[in-house]
Amino acid sequence: MKEKIAIIYGTRPEFLKVFPIINEFKKIDQEVTIVNTGQHDSLLTEMEQSFGIKPHHQLSVQSLSFTNSNLIAKLIDEISNLVHKENIQKIIAQGDTFTVLASSMVAFLEQRKFYHVEAGLRTTDIKLPFPEEYNRRVVSLTADINFSPTELSKQNLLKENISENHISLVGNTIVDMIQYVTKKENIEIDYQDFVFITAHRRENIGQPLRNIAQAIKELAQENPNTQFDWALHPNPNTRKIILDAFENNISPNINFTEPLSYLEAIRKMAKSKLIISDSGGIQEEAPSLQKRVLILREETERPEVLTCNCGILVGTDIQKIKDSFNHIYHNPEEYIFKSENNPFGDGKASEKIIEKVIE
Repeated sequence: MKEKIAIIYGTRPEFLKVFPIINEFKKIDQEVTIVNTGQHDSLLTEMEQSFGIKPHHQLSVQSLSFTNSNLIAKLIDEISNLVHKENIQKIIAQGDTFTVLASSMVAFLEQRKFYHVEAGLRTTDIKLPFPEEYNRRVVSLTADINFSPTELSKQNLLKENISENHISLVGNTIVDMIQYVTKKENIEIDYQDFVFITAHRRENIGQPLRNIAQAIKELAQENPNTQFDWALHPNPNTRKIILDAFENNISPNINFTEPLSYLEAIRKMAKSKLIISDSGGIQEEAPSLQKRVLILREETERPEVLTCNCGILVGTDIQKIKDSFNHIYHNPEEYIFKSENNPFGDGKASEKIIEKVIE
């Protein structure tokens, strides 16, 4: 009798990374139990529907009144109950959220096998980003296999005395996802006079976000023939800070949009000449779309994107954002990233992961 396998996710970014694995399981006719913990609600449901995925279990653990500790406790309780009810023997989870932390803790305490997708990402500060860096480090301790997306992430794990027997270098499943989507939707890569922007990180809320908005405001005024599309985050705090910074004086070449579906975001990135963002996911997607990205953060747990010269750390300094933009935007040799330099793999990560899980 085959051991029962569960894939657990709770956020939109997690779904993007595990969908190629779910899809690959279908190809080999291996049944898996799909679990959505509900850390994200409407945005995630919309994405599941777009890709024809209906989870077997919807836990709906999120509550606006929850503290982080409340959420972890709820997740552990719900996942533990499910593991026993369904007799789950193997758990796959991706990333660094509380869903992943709780899943790994349940697997360890209930003596089930745990497989961590995208393992080994690190910054130099356990509190940055908070709480993701802490989650990553804890999860790595007990994972039966840490699926590392890059050689650097593998080396990070080895430095923390994680046994090489518990590490497998597979690449990043986001490359699998981009290849699947661009082929299925016939999305072509282009370089139009267009900039795609997102900004939502917790550490940027406040003056850093005001600086970002001011930089974009000035760039739009200085480049009137360039379209700047800013996809706002649902968080009301970030939206207010950004819109207040413009004081109802929005240049006609700036377009604010509601949160985009994944496919809409990929289409916009694919046609842009440059991306400006603080998103970790976009840092990984940009190389596959042959785009360069100005990273609105002081450091990144994905330094590979810097090493391959796809991304530039600009932080939230107004002048640095503007100088980097002006250096890249008007020079094709600068804004076109060569896809053969993609540090995140060849699009076969899901196949490699499944081989390890079912062996």
